[in-house]
Amino acid sequence: MLDCIRRWLTTPERAFTRHPRGEVALTDLTVSPRLLRFSRPVSARYEIDTRRERARHLRRTILIGLAFHNGFSLTTWLLAPEILPLALGLRLGLVTPLILLLAWAVPRMPGPRRERMVTATMLLVTGVPILLFCLGQGTLSAIAFVEYPLMVVFAALMLVLRFPHALVLTGLSAAGALAAIGLRGDLSPELALCLAFQAVTASVFVLYGNHQIEGVRRRAYLVSLREILRSAGLEHDRRVLTVLSETDALTGLANRRALDTALAASAGETRGTALLMIDVDHFKRFNDAYGHPAGDACLRRIAEALAGQTRGGRDVVARYGGEEFSLLMRACDRRGVERVVRRMNLAIARLAIPHADRGDGLSRITVSVGVALTGPGRGAGPDELLAEADAALYEAKRRGRNTHVIRQIGEGDLSARERPPGRLTVLRRPAARTAPPKVVPLRNPETNTALAR
Repeated sequence: MLDCIRRWLTTPERAFTRHPRGEVALTDLTVSPRLLRFSRPVSARYEIDTRRERARHLRRTILIGLAFHNGFSLTTWLLAPEILPLALGLRLGLVTPLILLLAWAVPRMPGPRRERMVTATMLLVTGVPILLFCLGQGTLSAIAFVEYPLMVVFAALMLVLRFPHALVLTGLSAAGALAAIGLRGDLSPELALCLAFQAVTASVFVLYGNHQIEGVRRRAYLVSLREILRSAGLEHDRRVLTVLSETDALTGLANRRALDTALAASAGETRGTALLMIDVDHFKRFNDAYGHPAGDACLRRIAEALAGQTRGGRDVVARYGGEEFSLLMRACDRRGVERVVRRMNLAIARLAIPHADRGDGLSRITVSVGVALTGPGRGAGPDELLAEADAALYEAKRRGRNTHVIRQIGEGDLSARERPPGRLTVLRRPAARTAPPKVVPLRNPETNTALAR
């Protein structure tokens, strides 16, 4: 039996160390009806969730029990004064230092070891009255036997030991009490029988009460944990659905809904906002010539090229619909926009996707870009940005495609090469500009040839 107790005290905390919080599934939410044991993942989660409150309860209750335990020395002095020195030595010299040490160590120990150490200490505490009863003489000393069941009640119902620990404590204490009754040869058979009956009855009552308290606690925890896991699952599903609802299935980019959300979030931005509308030139002819599967593959490659030329998390690139894409840039200026447009055109040119049925002399896929740009200190709403970007896109198409046009909101239209005027120029500039935007062809021999024709 001593070997079993030693292994029980030194078992590694596997349930505490191998299952960190968060690895609990709904199928793990079970508790054994007899020993009230959780599954290992739930046991680890339960310890994490209740550790602080459990340690605080144990420390407070242990100190209260220590005061009453030492108070029983008065009973010993009145009923069995011949063993008072031994009682004081055991209570004040052995039990009190150990309980104070336990109260200090309880918040610092992992859960399984903490429960085992509390149970082992309570075994020692219940052993003291049993030993004193065994060494006492006379009928009055038998009255001190009542201290033993009170200590068991304290351990199982006030400290609320885990039920397996309460079972070990109650069983060993009852066995020791019955052995002590048998060793008292001076007791009458009737008194010995009554004391044995009290020991057994107290053990049954204590175990039943502890089982009920622990069962209610653990089942209530499972109910709350089940609701937490269901809520977490619903939140995860909501996030997945949100991502799916804001993602274009063909290209993997953000869709129109995500773009509208980003536009609404950027409304009132005064550090410069640009909306780029990007249209694949003559894409309907591409679908007619190469088929819709080839058209889908073309859009996916273009989407990948566009996404690779953005400024990371600051920009939102989306599929606007059909063969049109959009790019929302925040905290930008005209030079930054032109730099991104050049990179996008270069990336699409490097794809070298053939398109022989364009009808304009070119033989590969190109894009037209319309840009709506707000300057610093000038905000614009989503509708205004979309309208200006769309107008700039159709202007680029009207002027031959494979180019870009910038419309700066509030300052007239800007061509691809126009630079910001200096301060004096701004002062001399008329209130409104009526000249149409200039369009500069890309640095591409084929495009220049087409425009020259």
